[in-house]
Amino acid sequence: MKAPTKLDAWLSTLFLYIEKLVLVGVGGLALIGIAQLIVGIYQNAAVRLEDLLLMFIFIEIMAMANVYFLRRAVPFTYPMFIAVTALSRLIVLQGKNIAPENLIYESGAILLVSLAILIIRFSQRFSADAQDHAEHHEEGHR
Repeated sequence: MKAPTKLDAWLSTLFLYIEKLVLVGVGGLALIGIAQLIVGIYQNAAVRLEDLLLMFIFIEIMAMANVYFLRRAVPFTYPMFIAVTALSRLIVLQGKNIAPENLIYESGAILLVSLAILIIRFSQRFSADAQDHAEHHEEGHR
């Protein structure tokens, strides 16, 4: 494999800074969204469930950006948690006049995403345990 050129290194650095700038922008926009929600709650003099769920979505987006800064990667489950919250909010917003099958589809989607989160979490834990076991086994044979 060929060594990276100066142009490759420069472009990599440029994209790294653009990525950080966009993540700061995402976090800032999530904060603005939370502020708008708080102003709306104050103006309506009422806290509604859909407002709280939307606030959780903004908080999860901020947490996802924060985790990226700390770990250099976002666990695949973070966007899935956001999807579950967004689907829950959708169900709450629809009210009582919706077709029952829509509720079943949306609930099924929540169930599928939740199961996917469980599968991913257990598979990550299982693979980490297997890797630790293999490393421990190798050390015993040295």
